[in-house]
Amino acid sequence: MSTFEERVEQGLQLERVENYAAAIDHFRQLVEDFPEDARAHFEYAGAFDSAGQEAEAVPHYYRALEMGLPEDYRPRLFVQLGSSLRNIGQYEEAVQLLTRACEIYPDHVALHVFRALALESAGQAREALSTLFDVVIEQVRTADMQRYARAIRYYVDERR
Repeated sequence: MSTFEERVEQGLQLERVENYAAAIDHFRQLVEDFPEDARAHFEYAGAFDSAGQEAEAVPHYYRALEMGLPEDYRPRLFVQLGSSLRNIGQYEEAVQLLTRACEIYPDHVALHVFRALALESAGQAREALSTLFDVVIEQVRTADMQRYARAIRYYVDERR
């Protein structure tokens, strides 16, 4: 019998080849075999998410979080859950979740980008644009960007 990690990899391989129905079935079985494993629920949610079935993914993401998903996977869970919430029209919940996640993981760039997307969807375009500029300023370390970082920061702050 395969180990847990081997079974996860088998399911992820199904997702990579876009065999989403098989991936969902695969991870459903993993959850049945390991009902108290937060990672199994996280991967099951991810299979739904990859298949474009975000509404089905959301409760499993929350379940994985409640069960104590290992720290290594938490930033990904927040990105994926926040994105799923946005995609199903729960914009404010997505913004709240991603804002909290950005506070916990301030250096996780994808969280900030997905937060900007959620902000824009929630009708907060100025804050979304400001967030993206913040990401650019922090991530791009070229001489040109550093030369103009103070001016860009001023203009971004002025827009807020």
